[in-house]
Amino acid sequence: MLIPHITRPFFKTSALVLSAVFLLCCAFTACPQTEQKVTTATPQDNITAPKENISPGTLDEIIPARSASLDTHLVSECSGFAASKKYPGIFWTLSDSGGKNTIVAIRADGSVVKPPGADAAYTGVKVSGATNKDWECLTIDNLGRIIIGDIGNNKSDRRDLSLLVFPEPNPRKDTAVAPRKIPVRYADQTEFPDKKKRFDCEALFVWNGAVYVLTKRWSDTWTVLYRLQIQQDGSGLFTPVTAYNSLGLVTDAAISPNGRLLAVLTYHGLWVFVLPASGTNPLAGSVLFRPVQFPMTSWQAEALAFTDNDHVIIGTEQGDIYKIEISRLAKVR
Repeated sequence: MLIPHITRPFFKTSALVLSAVFLLCCAFTACPQTEQKVTTATPQDNITAPKENISPGTLDEIIPARSASLDTHLVSECSGFAASKKYPGIFWTLSDSGGKNTIVAIRADGSVVKPPGADAAYTGVKVSGATNKDWECLTIDNLGRIIIGDIGNNKSDRRDLSLLVFPEPNPRKDTAVAPRKIPVRYADQTEFPDKKKRFDCEALFVWNGAVYVLTKRWSDTWTVLYRLQIQQDGSGLFTPVTAYNSLGLVTDAAISPNGRLLAVLTYHGLWVFVLPASGTNPLAGSVLFRPVQFPMTSWQAEALAFTDNDHVIIGTEQGDIYKIEISRLAKVR
């Protein structure tokens, strides 16, 4: 569902061994099922293992080459990318929990885009009246509005989750924006904190006019897909759609420029879903995957955006940017 209009919203071996042990302990298969529904009553407990054509565990990993770096004084812990819809070649990014209440425009080479004459004290475009409690992701909708997800929730205990919505600013002119704040909650969370820590979230995207999120579950390697519904009081309700074993903690998601692909990032892999022509489940189509091995010194891969229909850039909290070709992934369904 559309948000109403704003005027109305060591080292490598050790890491691999630890990852393998964790995944074996989870004992799940790893590919999303077609139109697998999760009931609103107890969605977290009604997930069945889907089938795949190729086991993701048999695929060779990608070792990406670093393509650029970010100014970590400006973006202290990069936690999301959103490709601009108005300004070609520009990507918006932000820092996560406790960071400044700003967004920063960059290019794929990591260089900062800012107003002429901006001095060394420039910190980005200020999101006025907002506090960065745990900003973890951002996206741009079909109306050209940026949506920031203040939905980081490591302990699954927050009752103040929200989305911040505002028109995409001009990075060469604007220094501040005034957001609309939409309180949000999960339809199926009944405990605060949730003992299994299933309601953290760092991945936000818009498809077919609807806002979706993918959770980052700390108790296993599954992720649940939720769709936003706006309530009569103007608040937002995340309702479950489906789930799949992402083989890692989901940290960001992005739609390709042609609108045909959805990429989903984890700390250890990259998924790409061929989006269906219709429906409400963007995970229902064919699936591509490849495990990705980031360096131990820059392993917190938390930002993702398409640069074109066959390439994505990935940003890490440590300030590195990597580039991966979608053509390197293997079809697993």
